Amino acid sequence: MLQYFVKGSAVPFFPRGQEPHLKYICNVDSEASKMPRSMHEHPHLAEAVLVYKGAGIFMIGGRQYTAKEGDFIIYNSRTVHDEFGGNGTNELHTYCLGISNLYLPGQPECQLVPSGYSPIISTGNAYPSFLSLCRLIEQEIQTQEGADTANLLARALITKLARLILTQGERESTEEDSLSARIRRYIDHHYREDLRLADVAQALHANPYYLSHIFKEESGFSPMKYATLRRIGEAQNLLINTDMTITSIAAQIGYNNSNYFQNVFRNAVGISPGEYRRQWTQ
Repeated sequence: MLQYFVKGSAVPFFPRGQEPHLKYICNVDSEASKMPRSMHEHPHLAEAVLVYKGAGIFMIGGRQYTAKEGDFIIYNSRTVHDEFGGNGTNELHTYCLGISNLYLPGQPECQLVPSGYSPIISTGNAYPSFLSLCRLIEQEIQTQEGADTANLLARALITKLARLILTQGERESTEEDSLSARIRRYIDHHYREDLRLADVAQALHANPYYLSHIFKEESGFSPMKYATLRRIGEAQNLLINTDMTITSIAAQIGYNNSNYFQNVFRNAVGISPGEYRRQWTQ
């Protein structure tokens, strides 16, 4: 028989009374990953996404990243991100955990990755234990009495992940405050408004044609396309996480005409808002 003792004192990683809380876990299979989530953010939530099969492309804070099996993708609170998913030959499967009430020492609320560090974390040899924790959380959260157990397991996973980030997180090069970055920030703050290219250009004191060219060269789409994707991304969030009507969601993101919103959504996602809600919340 082998007996193991706790090494050192068990010091809480999180402040007493401010332990992280599991809001949800999603097991995203290859079919779901073919319906990419458009640009969106979470005001009071961090997401930790573990890739357990395949690879994907992820746009986070204006930068493009790739992640493969065994990697965590971290979305800090208020970080705009997109998920392009896998391709036809490289199906993507992930576990996504939504975590609220997350307070790490010296970090703002729900910021799991420190500023200036890469949001892609390789789990290395710890991958099997992270995957096992995700599977256990998924099993527990589906039972009537499993909420407490799921929360405790999630807290263990986040503690383990936070320590991995502190010891093995990689610093990134500092990005210059380019015109493209300023365009993106402006749209992120004003996308719910009846925004025109001329409005963005006037606010940033730039020629609209030059502004559009620079943004498209760096991001791959026009400023107005980005504004539409921000609206669609927020609509996807509301469809999944609230019981708001489609008409209310349309108004919330700046569309006065619900039918027009539904046409825009279908063109961007490939299915109607109602079908999207049913596929994600069944």
